[in-house]
Amino acid sequence: MRSFAELLTAHMARSGISDAELARRIPVSRPTLLRWKEGVTARPRYREDVLRCAELLRLTADELDELLLAAGFSPESQNAYLPAVTDSLATSTVGTEAPPDAPEPAAEDPTAAEAPTTVGRRRRRIPLLAGAAAFLAIAALFAVAVGAGLLGGDEHPVAVEGEWLIVVAPFVNYTGGVQGFNVAGRLSVAVEAAVRDAGLDSVRIAEWPDELDGEESARMAAAKSNAAVVIWGEYDSGRVIARFTVPQGRRASVSQQVVDISSSPAELPTAINLELTGEVRFVALALLGRLYLEQGEADSAKLVLYRALEPPPSDADALASLRLLLAQAYMDGDLADFDEAIWLFTQVLAIQPRSVEALNGRAIAYLERGRSGDTSLAIADLTLAMVIEPDRAATSLNLAVAYLERGAEGDVNLAVSTLTRTIAAEQGYAAAYVNRAAAYMARGEHDDIGSAFDDLQTAMDVEPDVAGTHLMVANAYVARGGPSDNRMAIIELNRALELEPDSAEAYYNRGLVLSASGDRLSSLADLRRAQELRPSEPDYNAALCLQMALAGSPDAALPYCDTAVITGQRGAHNGSRAVANALLGRRTEALADLEAFLSWVSASPRDECRSLYVASRMAWVQELSAGGNPFDEATLQALRPRPSLPGRDPC
Repeated sequence: MRSFAELLTAHMARSGISDAELARRIPVSRPTLLRWKEGVTARPRYREDVLRCAELLRLTADELDELLLAAGFSPESQNAYLPAVTDSLATSTVGTEAPPDAPEPAAEDPTAAEAPTTVGRRRRRIPLLAGAAAFLAIAALFAVAVGAGLLGGDEHPVAVEGEWLIVVAPFVNYTGGVQGFNVAGRLSVAVEAAVRDAGLDSVRIAEWPDELDGEESARMAAAKSNAAVVIWGEYDSGRVIARFTVPQGRRASVSQQVVDISSSPAELPTAINLELTGEVRFVALALLGRLYLEQGEADSAKLVLYRALEPPPSDADALASLRLLLAQAYMDGDLADFDEAIWLFTQVLAIQPRSVEALNGRAIAYLERGRSGDTSLAIADLTLAMVIEPDRAATSLNLAVAYLERGAEGDVNLAVSTLTRTIAAEQGYAAAYVNRAAAYMARGEHDDIGSAFDDLQTAMDVEPDVAGTHLMVANAYVARGGPSDNRMAIIELNRALELEPDSAEAYYNRGLVLSASGDRLSSLADLRRAQELRPSEPDYNAALCLQMALAGSPDAALPYCDTAVITGQRGAHNGSRAVANALLGRRTEALADLEAFLSWVSASPRDECRSLYVASRMAWVQELSAGGNPFDEATLQALRPRPSLPGRDPC
């Protein structure tokens, strides 16, 4: 039988995937992958790494089994589920307290009057749901939370400002008083150890003085303590059940899964002392992953969630829930990867095909990725989610955003009607008013701009001081286009930055409005700040590149255009790089960029895109080919980045 190194090398050669790409997508370090290929390391430490290799290399079932056997693992045919992508992080054996080993290190052309740069395009991402993403179902510890009760006791913990409080309540004992165990104490110790190991100084674990006998009691405890999470539950002679209540703004989310961890009263002490220890580690790591996500630390969440997958839970729903959190983590952070997020959401749906959370999440990932056809894929997912759960307001909001993104004939009216139904069902939903305002602006019919301002005022009445609402008010002023409206838009964007000082979108939008107003220096400063905050965002890089090139620094601008071309849609940002290359006298490179841009324009389903760009860019091609320079001062002035409105992207 061929060795693991021989098989891996052969399969990689067949697929054409590079060492760096495969290492990134597993993920492991590149030196680790090279050691596998060269046979220096005879086999991977983790079965999940082999499974992920097989997934990425598109191996057949027989090839997968051969690779697993060569790596010293049992063939996949013996397993019911394919584990999710895992990092090369250490595993902790169930029932032990041993610390893990250390982990291995691991679009349109934004050219001004002809190529307006969208303000707020897809970057005001709607939460996956009004509960963002349901907290995970954990094998061996969750159950359906029903019933209601009253909170007792006067002494209770309260979170202080800047603190994340995890409250653990005593578990209700249904053994008839025959046996008593400090389950809550064991949970507290395990979660606290995981928090300490993760270095989360802002997280505190505290015990609640009273038992909680229902979901209503847990919500009351969360409100009384201002806790991020309330852990509560019960045990009897045959099982231990933990419930997690996670307040999330307008709604609370409870994750639950029942798994018996012992079959008789005699086995319960062993189960609590041994099996529960390992399961608590899993719960604690999953909880930390969620807290990292809540704090916007997506890359840290990935590392913790990978550790929760070592070993992966045997329960299918628990595995699906972990993948759901990992997919959300891949939507943000420096290591954001929408392809990976889509893959993970798809794996969740393979186990839970009616998961509204996963359908919403995959739809948003499609919209963020922005490839040809992705908006239609998003609409298909959201339409199915609406069939499964018609009254989920956030799904209809996401569907309206997807209609605006696609922009096909009739889509803007579909967006307006969808949001109108949402508002009728839930009149206090501020995000629905904000997005209906965007739809009104995109439609641009008589009185639509007035309706947009009315909706935005309602949104601010419902939820004052939300940065995203002020961003949309700035859009409304741009849409109205009166003599002082650019100045009013800048005032709104200033307010957004007061509320959210690190809002890359607010800096980007303000940079575009300042550019349209002729303030190139201030525009450059804002566009540079937006790119610093979101260094991989293609639109931000393209706008900064173009503005720098027009300001006389095309050599310094070129790296930003390169980033936009690499990270954005194929061809979408080559038009900006063509300008920078032409101004540097690099005619061959400029012509190649224009050819790529024109190919992208030709593939657009919108006639206005082709009519806007084809003639002018072909004229550039002809003049550059003849050795001339099509970029006189008037052309350069017309090319400066400027805002356009949601739903009015010509391509």
